[in-house]
Amino acid sequence: MSSTEPPHRSRFRASFADPEQLLGAVKHLRAAGHRVLDTYTPFPVHGMDEAMGLRPSRLPRACLAFAALGLAIAGGFQIWSSAIDYPLRTGGKPLLAIPAFIPVAFELTVLLAGLGVVASFFVAARMRPRLRVPDLHPGANDDQFILAAELGADIQFPAVARELMGLGATESSLLLDDRFQRGDSFWDRPAGIGALLLACLPAFLLLVSVPFLNRDFQKRNLAWDGGMGAPLSAQAYDASGVLPGGQVLQSPPPGTLSRRSEAPLAFAPGKAEAERAGRELQNPHQPTQARFNRGKLVYERVCATCHGREGDNNGSLIVARGAFAPTVLVSPVVRDMPDGRLFHIATFGGPTKMKGYGDLLSREDRWQVVLYIRELQKAAAKPAAVPAPAPATPTGAQP
Repeated sequence: MSSTEPPHRSRFRASFADPEQLLGAVKHLRAAGHRVLDTYTPFPVHGMDEAMGLRPSRLPRACLAFAALGLAIAGGFQIWSSAIDYPLRTGGKPLLAIPAFIPVAFELTVLLAGLGVVASFFVAARMRPRLRVPDLHPGANDDQFILAAELGADIQFPAVARELMGLGATESSLLLDDRFQRGDSFWDRPAGIGALLLACLPAFLLLVSVPFLNRDFQKRNLAWDGGMGAPLSAQAYDASGVLPGGQVLQSPPPGTLSRRSEAPLAFAPGKAEAERAGRELQNPHQPTQARFNRGKLVYERVCATCHGREGDNNGSLIVARGAFAPTVLVSPVVRDMPDGRLFHIATFGGPTKMKGYGDLLSREDRWQVVLYIRELQKAAAKPAAVPAPAPATPTGAQP
C-alpha cells in the first residue's frame, strides 16, 4: 500500500465480508466527506440507496409509461379491427365488447412494461456490452461486499484505510490503475453498434439459408430439420400402413362403453354404410308427446338453420346466402328412407355437404329428431284445403 497521495483526488476500494459492515462503512465515509461512487454486492442490500444518498429510481415511471403504451396499443388495435376495419357481430356480442378485449390488453401491457423497463434500465445506467468485462476485485460477484469511493479534499488515504479496517474491511487499496476509466486497450472499450450488428450476422445468415437447406423432398431423412417442417396429417378413416387393421381409427377394446353406457355404433361413414344402417337399425323410441317436444327443440336449434323450420328449406340461411340448397326433408325421397338411414346421416353427415352431429348430439336426441322429421313429413303430405269458389256476379251488376 503506497503512502504517497497523487495530487488529484484518488479513488479507492474496500472489501467486506458482511453486508452490514459495508452499509456502516458507506455511512461513515459519506459523513467524513468522501464520495461513495458505487457498491458491488452479490445480492441487494436493504437501505443501501438511502446510505449512498441516491435519488429514487425513475424506472417505475418508465414502467408505467410503457404499460400505458401497451394498453393503448392493444385497446386501439382491437377496437379498430372489431368496430371499424372489419365489424363482425358474433353471437349477439356488441362490436365494442370491452370484456373480450381484456386478455390481449393485459398480455400486451405486461409485455411492453417488462421490455420497456429493461431497456430503460440499460439506457439510464449507460450499460453497453464490452468485449472484456473488467474485474473490480476477486469475489465481487461471489461472496465479497465491495465499495468504490473518492477521497475527500485534503484527506490522506492511510488514515482512511485505518478507519476502514476498524469498520471491518478485509482489504483496502487505492485504484491507481482504474480500469473503468482506461480506454487505451481495444478489448476494454464498449462494443459499438457495428459490433452488435456483426454479432447478429450469423443468426441472420442462418435464417436466410433455411429455405435452401431442404430442397430434395424425396430424401426427407437427409433434410436439415428431419422432415419436421412438413408434418403429415391423417383423418380418422384414412388408411395406415403401420397401425393395426390398416386404418388410423382403431376399434375400442372389447366391452368398451361410452360415457352414457352405450355400445359403440358398428357403422362407418359412407353411402353403403348408410344403406346398411337403414336395413339394420330401428328407432328404439316410441313416438310420445315428450319425445316429440324434445325432437322439435333439438331440430329448431340445430337443423332448422339449413333445412328450415318445416323441413322445406323455407327460411334456410344457407339458401338465403346462395351457398347451396340442402336436402328437402319433406320430399318423397327422404320420406321413403328408413329411420336407420336418417339416423346414420344425422350421426356421420350427408354424402356431400352436411356435417355429422354424432359428436355434438346424444344418441337419444338424434333418434328423437328422426321422430320429429317424420311428423314434419306427415304434415307436408296432407293435401292443402282448396278454397271455395266465389259466387258468380250477374252480368251488369255492380260488385
